Amino acid sequence: MEAGLTRRRAAAFLIVMVSGVLLLAGLFLLSYRPHEQGPVSLPGWQVIRPPQDIFALAVQGETLWAGGVEGVYQLDRSTGALVQQLPADPPLEYVRALLVDNEGRLWIGHNQGLTSYQAGNWQTFTRAQGLPDDRVNALALDAAGQLWVGTWGGAARQTETGWQTLTQANGLLDNMVNVILPLPDGGLWFGAYAAPRGGLSYLAPNGAWQYFNVANGLPHNNITSLVAVNPGQVWAGTGLNDRGGAAELVQSAEGIWYLAQVLTLEDGLAGAKVRSLALAPDGAVWFGSEYDGLAIWRSGAFQVYTTQDGLSHDEIKAILFDADGAAWLATRDGLTHIAPSARP
Repeated sequence: MEAGLTRRRAAAFLIVMVSGVLLLAGLFLLSYRPHEQGPVSLPGWQVIRPPQDIFALAVQGETLWAGGVEGVYQLDRSTGALVQQLPADPPLEYVRALLVDNEGRLWIGHNQGLTSYQAGNWQTFTRAQGLPDDRVNALALDAAGQLWVGTWGGAARQTETGWQTLTQANGLLDNMVNVILPLPDGGLWFGAYAAPRGGLSYLAPNGAWQYFNVANGLPHNNITSLVAVNPGQVWAGTGLNDRGGAAELVQSAEGIWYLAQVLTLEDGLAGAKVRSLALAPDGAVWFGSEYDGLAIWRSGAFQVYTTQDGLSHDEIKAILFDADGAAWLATRDGLTHIAPSARP
């Protein structure tokens, strides 16, 4: 009697154990995502971590600067090796813009102002020194070599006597300047990330303004990125979450800009929101998405790449091509370096 009871208990225990193992296996299979297990890189593609969450890139000689959530990192451009994290005091956080000026200074736009760094010397500018807002989004050098800063409270140009500001009061569509694109003729594009307002503001060399938003054809009023294919042709990246697209703007012989075309997910973009833009050395336009990888526009068609091909993450926040033609992609989880010979 006791022997039979013991056998039944052993059988019941075995059934429970097997069921538990099968349940765990099932849960593992349900949660398994191949692209999260690490990319299988194409030849010539390299994933670099740290740094991790990166918003901005800049090249200075053999140095690649990468700025992001945790500050600014210096990497060896030839090897991708991490040299150091810049020892700023107080520490820099949420670095959204980097620029090396004509005198070799590194400018760092972050959530507590604008900081310059050169040979161990630091200087920080905030509203107290004349910026329209401490939260810096964008940096650019205009045709005259002057520094422009885009902030949540407007744009500012550095002059010999201080900062000259530009806001809605004197021409911008919105004060939240997320991106600035200077053109060789002195014209300036300003993109706002402030939907439902937002949109593009263009300041011509003669002081005249032009504006673009959803009312005259943009796919979204949040402007994420701008790139010039040539002085009279500009692409704008737009979007929020699962909405948006890219807009091509072309300048007429009279100097007036018009919307030439709009590209969306249906046209072959990797994702609806275009997060970043860059012009490759071969003339192809690279579109980084918010969630879905990279789309390369060449000869009127897209080719898409994701973590399955070797990207460190499918959210691409910035794209840069260095002097050798190598591509650097800043993502939510590390950098992706693509050698010139391996560039798609």
